Amino acid sequence: LALDQRDRDRLPGLKARAAATTHCYEDINDKGSFWVAADGSRQWRAPYPADEMLTGVDPNVKWVPYKELEAFFAGPTRGWGLRCTRDIKDTEFVVEIVGRCLSFEEYEQLEDKTYAVGFPENISEAKRAAGDRLQYIDPKTEGGLWRFINDSEEAPNLRLVYIPRFEKPSAKNPDGVLPKRAFLQAAHDIPAGVELTWDYGPAYPRPWKEAEASEAGGQALRVDEGGRRAAAKWASAEPGRSVSSPTLAD
Repeated sequence: LALDQRDRDRLPGLKARAAATTHCYEDINDKGSFWVAADGSRQWRAPYPADEMLTGVDPNVKWVPYKELEAFFAGPTRGWGLRCTRDIKDTEFVVEIVGRCLSFEEYEQLEDKTYAVGFPENISEAKRAAGDRLQYIDPKTEGGLWRFINDSEEAPNLRLVYIPRFEKPSAKNPDGVLPKRAFLQAAHDIPAGVELTWDYGPAYPRPWKEAEASEAGGQALRVDEGGRRAAAKWASAEPGRSVSSPTLAD
């Protein structure tokens, strides 16, 4: 059933606890990411104080209160999305990318890779060379509201920020600087209720674009949730399959 904008605005949004219950995952936004130890226990990454966590970023940066974010049904062509109940100012930090931390070997052992998010190849190569295990973050069963944020290649209103900022190894700094965390930050002012989006990166497959280009007369192809989000069905309790995962792209 197609919904117009007024219909979508009338639908209630889901706050963190309700979204996690409805979509069958555990919200760990207040705890951060974790590793799974050999005995199956969780090893939580030590939380950073705000001033250390945001080193290299504007020290006066503001955070969007997590309670102001809500998942909502964005229509049949986009599935579920994320919005904020208050205005977001330019450069405000919206949410952290949280989930289960994975090495490359652990990622390869996953039966379902549709949710796992990887780093761009240049950062991934630098991490492998330095022996840094953190290669992927998987929010499928443990994550946060960020998993509802849809892709927008053309006009995303959020951008990804690494902490610390990536620096390639050099003569001056042979080890370089490797990111440990990733956050989504407002790229400009965003009015309340507007869907939040970010660019999944060039490696994310967008098969509908090829289909649209090949259609005679330029008629737009109607793409359902399964087609548009083939590589990462962030919000679905019944995820689809994909050919690859999106990347944490610069």
